[in-house]
Amino acid sequence: MNIYLRQSILVLFGVVIMQGYWVGPVIAARKEPVKVSSQEARLMLQFKEREDSLKAREQALDKKEQDLALVSKEVDDKLVVLISLQEDLQNKLDELKKIKDKRFSDLIKVYSAMSASKLAPLLNLMEDDEVSEVLRAMKTDIVAKIVPKLDQEKAVRVSKILGMIK
Repeated sequence: MNIYLRQSILVLFGVVIMQGYWVGPVIAARKEPVKVSSQEARLMLQFKEREDSLKAREQALDKKEQDLALVSKEVDDKLVVLISLQEDLQNKLDELKKIKDKRFSDLIKVYSAMSASKLAPLLNLMEDDEVSEVLRAMKTDIVAKIVPKLDQEKAVRVSKILGMIK
């Protein structure tokens, strides 16, 4: 008989014996105990050890899966909180931008109502980028009255920023 076939039969036989079942009517008809060789007993013991090892691995994997599921849920919960905070922050930033834009718009209205001779000295004290931003927001006919009243060097720099001169 092939050695692999014999081992398979012995392992199967060992499992049946370890489980406490009798195989078929032939064995049940025998009233004598089944004799097992030491090699067969070793194989059955190895099989049982492997089975116990696999059960232990399966339990360890189940535990790791539970731990992973818990960590995954915690990450998902934190992600939801972060997204909520990000949305709140974006809403606040949008609100601040609206406020800033409103204030700038109000300032432009005030500057537009001032005479060019009174506004020019104020603009001369500001940075060139700020002056160009203010002038961009104003109507061109008002800007045309203000630019000649600025200091000559400032008027040239601001005009370059505005794209009036290259």
